[in-house]
Amino acid sequence: MKKLFVFAAMAALALTSCGDDNFGVEGGDDYNVGVKGIVLNELSGADKYIELYNTTDAEVSLREVYLVKYDSSKDGGKSTTWTGAKDMVIPAKGYVVLESSDLSDPNEDGDENYVYESENHVFKGGLSGKKNVFIELYNAKDEKLSEFKRGDEGAGWNQVSGFNNDKKHTFSRVPDGTGEWAYADPTKGTANGAKVADIEQQPEM
Repeated sequence: MKKLFVFAAMAALALTSCGDDNFGVEGGDDYNVGVKGIVLNELSGADKYIELYNTTDAEVSLREVYLVKYDSSKDGGKSTTWTGAKDMVIPAKGYVVLESSDLSDPNEDGDENYVYESENHVFKGGLSGKKNVFIELYNAKDEKLSEFKRGDEGAGWNQVSGFNNDKKHTFSRVPDGTGEWAYADPTKGTANGAKVADIEQQPEM
């Protein structure tokens, strides 16, 4: 009876550990589906990249973490533009940069010879610096982790032009991970710089 009790206690402890939101990245299918603390951190309409930041003190798996982009021209008004691969991780207090498929698409003025870090770091479609934008980040449990929104839906997401198109700066959290969104100098894959200006939320008249 004593051995049975000890075995049951150990099994319960194992189940509790597997459900921990801070569970590590190793272990095959036993990965961190409940990951929290990964956020959208910097977006560039000019250079067409989206930077993720890990606010936690542990390396985290990005497996099945995914991006949703709202676009009223698409069926359903939105689409999943990127999903993290099985072996993809983000370091503690570190960054992962995703780049637009437009960078290598000649139909979007891209260079067909553009070299990506890997196909796992490519999100589908573009990123406009002059339109209304709504992008969300989710974990594998379909829990929203973060979002970036510029403007209102109005006539449709990604359809309203006329916003200031600041090609010298990026949409950045200041400071990293926890700060408010603002214009800042580009810091792709590194710590965000100081706020330069507020992001306009209405089209220019």
